[in-house]
Amino acid sequence: MTRPAGASRREGSTHIRPAGALVLCLIVWVFCAATIVESFWVLGVHGWRYAVLPLVASTVVWALLWMPRVVVRPERLEVRNVLITHVVPYALIEDVRLGAMLRIVLAPRVEGGTPEVLTAWNAPGVGKDRPLDRVARGGVRRSPREAAGLERASWSERLVRDQRSSPSAAVVEAWRRNADHAGSGADAEVTRHLNVEVMCAVGASMLLLLVRVLS
Repeated sequence: MTRPAGASRREGSTHIRPAGALVLCLIVWVFCAATIVESFWVLGVHGWRYAVLPLVASTVVWALLWMPRVVVRPERLEVRNVLITHVVPYALIEDVRLGAMLRIVLAPRVEGGTPEVLTAWNAPGVGKDRPLDRVARGGVRRSPREAAGLERASWSERLVRDQRSSPSAAVVEAWRRNADHAGSGADAEVTRHLNVEVMCAVGASMLLLLVRVLS
């Protein structure tokens, strides 16, 4: 089976990001690397003053577009947002909603409680439906009732097709595959931790930028 763009496999896990984010990261990094090399090549050690801005831009792109992702593992799901990573066992997932964004619905921890919804910040969703396309496909010669029926059917068919073709479909498939074998989830729990490496990298780049401004 062909793997959708934006999903990559590593040591038994699947890492999901938007394909456009990968392309943008590579473009920015190549441009910034060339600028940094040129700064030091022309000015020597003093080139650091002109290398700071490209370095900051590269770090911000890394923190916002490269590091955030969804990692699908055999026993759990990792939702890595910009500042916080949520590690969720499949047993605690009540539903996975794939629309404009990927949302993970967690079962209430107490009876009658409110489900918690986690939004995967950098996970690919599905495309938006365009009303003009629906009207064109429905045809102007059909009755309003027939056109409305075709419109609804066409929309639902396109939604299913887009969901299946999205890289984030791997999350839905993994949850459905593991939900029946995950047990009751009584001993499972969601763990969360700060993305310390991201915070340190961005903080260090901003500190370097401050030194550049004040020097």
